[in-house]
Amino acid sequence: MRIKIQQRLLLAILTAAMLAVISMFLIMQWNLGRGFLQYVNTIENEKLSAALIQAYTESGGWDFLQDDPATWPKSLSRLMTGGMIDGRLLLLDENLEPIFGNIGEKKGDQPAPLTHDGKVVSYLLYQPRNEISEAHQLKFVKQQELAMLLITGAILLLSIAFSLVVTSRMARPIAALTEGTHRLAGGDYSTRVEVTSADELGQLALNFNALALALDNNEKARRQWVADVSHELRTPLAVLRGEIEALQDGIRPADPEALASLHGEVLHISRLIDDLYQLSLFHVGAQTYRKESLDLPPLLWQVVESFRGKLNRAGIAVSTAATPAAGATVFADRERLRQLFTNLLDNSLKYTDPDGLLEIALQADKEQVRIDFRDSGPEVPPGELTKIFTRFYRVERSRNRELGGAGLGLAICRSIVEAHEGTIVAEASPLGGLGIVITLPLTGVTT
Repeated sequence: MRIKIQQRLLLAILTAAMLAVISMFLIMQWNLGRGFLQYVNTIENEKLSAALIQAYTESGGWDFLQDDPATWPKSLSRLMTGGMIDGRLLLLDENLEPIFGNIGEKKGDQPAPLTHDGKVVSYLLYQPRNEISEAHQLKFVKQQELAMLLITGAILLLSIAFSLVVTSRMARPIAALTEGTHRLAGGDYSTRVEVTSADELGQLALNFNALALALDNNEKARRQWVADVSHELRTPLAVLRGEIEALQDGIRPADPEALASLHGEVLHISRLIDDLYQLSLFHVGAQTYRKESLDLPPLLWQVVESFRGKLNRAGIAVSTAATPAAGATVFADRERLRQLFTNLLDNSLKYTDPDGLLEIALQADKEQVRIDFRDSGPEVPPGELTKIFTRFYRVERSRNRELGGAGLGLAICRSIVEAHEGTIVAEASPLGGLGIVITLPLTGVTT
C-alpha cells in the first residue's frame, strides 16, 4: 500500500514527539527518585544532627548513649526507635574515636562536626538511604509519577493534534501541486495553483505558475507558428496550382511568360522555406558561427555598395557616414553579418517609397559599435515598433506581402545580433520611416 506524504509527515512528527515525551518521562522519573531520596537523606541528617546536639545538651555529655535506649532523651529516642536511623550512623568524639554506632568508616568518608556553644563536641558519620522505604514517602513518589504520566499523556495528545494540523496544512499545497502537475502533463497549460504561503512551498507554487504560463505561451506561439507557416505557404502554392491547372486545361499557353511566372512562385516558396529553416536553426541553437576578429566598416560598406544599384533603380538615395572613419574591430561571423546587413537593406528596398532616402551611420566608442539604418516613409506606427521583429509580422497598412517577403527577415536579424551578444531595436526614423539601431561589442577600436 502506498503511503501518502501526509501520512509520512504525520508518522515522522509523531515518532519524534513520542520519543521526546518518553525520554522526558524517563528522565523526570529518574530525577524524581534520585532527587527525592537525596532530599529525604538531607532531612534525616539535619534532624539527627539537631537531635544529637539537643540530647548532648540535656545530658551534659555522651555517656547516656551507653545506657538503656529507653532512658535516652525523647528527641533522640523518637528518631532511633522510629526506624528513621536504623543503625546507619557512627558518632565520633573530638579525637575521632568511636562513641556510638558500628557502620565503620570508609576511605574518603568525611565526618560532619557537631558543635555546642561554638565548640566541636563530636563528629557524625551518617550512611544515607539507598532506597525509599517509608510508606508515606513511597505514596508521595507514586503520586508524582502518576502526575508525570498524566502530563506525558496530555503532551502526547497535544502533539498528535498539532501534528494533524501541521501535516494537513503542509500536505494541502503539495497535493494541489501534484494535481496541477498531472493536469499540466496532460496538456492543460491553463492550470494554476493557489499560493498560500511565503515559504519554500509558496515559492514552489509561484515557480509552478510561472512554468505553466511559459508553457501556455509557448503552446500558443507554436500554434501561431504553424498557422502562420500554413498561411504563408498557402498563397504561393494556390497561385502555382492555379497556373499549372490553367496550363493543363489549355486556358493558358505554355509560353516563356507562363514558365517565368511559375518559376517566380517556386523561387518565392524556396525563399520562404530557406528563411524558415534559418530561423529554426537560430532558435534551436544549431546555427554554426565561425567568429573571427574583423574590421566591421569595410564589410558594411561592401554590402551597401552591392545594393546601391538596386536602390537607385527604385528611386531611393543612399547616404552613409562613419565615425571613426578608420573602422572598428568586432569578433563576429563575417557571413552572418553580411546576411544581417543584406536583410536590412532588402527591407528598406522593399518598403521605402520611391524618391525616398536611406541613411546609414556607423559610430564607435571604446566598448561598442553602433549602426543606424534610417529610411523615409511610409511611417511605422509607434505601437508597431516593438512587434516588427516578430516572425511573420508585417505592418499591413503599408508593408504588406505584395511588396515583399513573409515577415521573417527582421526576425532573422534579431537572432543574428543576439548571437553576437548585441542588441537591435526599432524606432521612428527622423526621415519619416523606420529606424533600426544595432549595437555590437568591440574587441578594440583601430585608429
